[in-house]
Amino acid sequence: MNDLPAMIWIEVRKALRSKLPLWITLGALFMPLGIACLILLAKNPDLSHRLGLVSAKADLIAFSAVDWSSYLVLFAGIISAGGFFFFIMTISWVFGREFADGTLKDMLAVPVQRSSILLAKFFVAGAWCATIAVIIYGLGLLMGVIIKLPGGSFNTILHGSIVTVVTAGLTIAVVLPFAFFASIGRGYLLPMGVAILSLITANILMVVGWAEYFPWAIPMLYAQGEIPLTPVSLSIVFLTSLAGMIATYLWWKTADQNR
Repeated sequence: MNDLPAMIWIEVRKALRSKLPLWITLGALFMPLGIACLILLAKNPDLSHRLGLVSAKADLIAFSAVDWSSYLVLFAGIISAGGFFFFIMTISWVFGREFADGTLKDMLAVPVQRSSILLAKFFVAGAWCATIAVIIYGLGLLMGVIIKLPGGSFNTILHGSIVTVVTAGLTIAVVLPFAFFASIGRGYLLPMGVAILSLITANILMVVGWAEYFPWAIPMLYAQGEIPLTPVSLSIVFLTSLAGMIATYLWWKTADQNR
């Protein structure tokens, strides 16, 4: 593990030299900006009604975010759903780029434990996802101030912030197993496909009432206030995350890395 700091620094340099982190972050900014624009449109009916379907969407968003309390719940839900895809894009890039660029064999040839390489990748991916969540939420708070939402007491914003932080943590935890899919798929496509399948399954299980036992639905349910954060739900998220990390390590350790 003495190589871990050096490997973390290498992964950080890879991210800083690539343009993808910038594009992913800019893409994530469209979520709070889009929500704020829709609320502003709903507050200006003359402009809103000229936009047809956009007007209906604006009215729906404004109805669900009439004050700070409901607005913060909405943002927690955005991070659990929209942020979910941005987090998976991050995980897919960190673990899949070695295959896409053809650098995996060279990296594994260096005298560094594979556990150090993987821990560095998980650390950088997790920190990157957390940064995206902070940026989304920070801009969301700024937009809430600009559009002058009512009910912005300290306790309301503090409670909403705590819910959002926990939601972001749960979401990051359940996307870590997608490192395994990026590895076995040797790139970016498989984890994105599994992500879409996971969200479809989560919505189906919500209808039948079993979603609270499906790890990729738990962050969404918690963000919407539909389930409390119980030891059972925490255990499901933790075990899913741990299983994904172990599976990734075992695959990197035993699979034939011939390209």
